[in-house]
Amino acid sequence: MSGGPSPYYDVEAIARGAQAGDHRRLIGGLWDEMGAHQMEFLIARGLQPQHRLLDIGCGSLRLGVRAIGWLEPGRYFGTDLSEALIDAGYAAELDDDLRARAPRSHFAVNDDFDFGFLPQPVDFAIAQSVFTHLPLNHLRRCLAKLKNAMHGGGQALFTYFECPTEADLYQPLTHAPAGVVTRDDRDPYHYRLTDLDWAARQTGWDFEPIGDWGHPRGQRIAAFHRP
Repeated sequence: MSGGPSPYYDVEAIARGAQAGDHRRLIGGLWDEMGAHQMEFLIARGLQPQHRLLDIGCGSLRLGVRAIGWLEPGRYFGTDLSEALIDAGYAAELDDDLRARAPRSHFAVNDDFDFGFLPQPVDFAIAQSVFTHLPLNHLRRCLAKLKNAMHGGGQALFTYFECPTEADLYQPLTHAPAGVVTRDDRDPYHYRLTDLDWAARQTGWDFEPIGDWGHPRGQRIAAFHRP
C-alpha cells in the first residue's frame, strides 16, 4: 500500500525492488561504509557482546550483517516497514551461521513502532536514517513505545538532519557534504535540537545531543537515555 509521510511507505514498490535484487540501494546504498560506521559508533557508545540491540528500520540488514556475528547469539533484533526488505537481507546477506544467531522471529514488520515482539527489554536501540524521513510526532510515538522495551540505563541512538537556530525552520536547508535538501514539512525532514529535546521530555527520556558523527550525507545523531 502506498501513501504516508515518506516514499518508504510505498511497500509495494519497495517489495518489487527488493525482489529484483535491489535491496542494498533501496535503503540508501553506502552498504559497507554505513554498516561499518554504525557498528563502530555503537561500540564506542558502550555496546558489548552480551547486550541486546534493537535495529529500528533495519531494512535489508546493512547493520545486521555486522552486528549479528559480533553480538552473542540471540541478541540482535530488527523491525522495519518492509517485510520484503527484511526477507531479502535475511536470504541474501546472512549465511547459515548468522541466521542461526538471529532467527527470523527476531524481526518484526509494522508501521506503528510496536516492539511487543521483543522477548526481553533491550540495552541499545539505533534508528539510522529513519527519522530523517518522518515527522516529529512519529519520533515522539517511537520514544513512548520504546520506553517499556528498554532496560533502565539503556540508550537509543537516532539520526536526524539539524536546523540550526540561526536558520529559518520553514525554508529548505542544504546539508554538507552531500547537498541533501531538507524541509520542516516533507521528506527528508529537519529538526531543531529543541524539537528533539521536547520529544524526549514528553516521553520521559533524557536527551543528549551528540551532533556530528561523520555521516557521509550530513546526518547528525542524538542519544535518548532511558532513566
